[in-house]
Amino acid sequence: MALGDTLYEHGVRLAHRGYKVTLSPLIGQHCRFRPTCSDYGRDALIQHGPIRGGWLTIRRLCKCHPFSGMDWTYDPVPPPPEKTD
Repeated sequence: MALGDTLYEHGVRLAHRGYKVTLSPLIGQHCRFRPTCSDYGRDALIQHGPIRGGWLTIRRLCKCHPFSGMDWTYDPVPPPPEKTD
């Protein structure tokens, strides 16, 4: 675990790595987005937390389907809102 990583971030990274090693090779890599949907989900969950990050990931997965065409699209995770003190 890198210095500064929380237990939550470590768990998200571990789940992402587990998916990449086990399920991704079986399903195949057909994502039309960059970063891939799994990378997007990892980043969204880490940057925005489980609620908003989960919602962003679900929205992304709903856009990634075979009927949407095969053009490669760059779709990064939106930056978290700036905190005002």
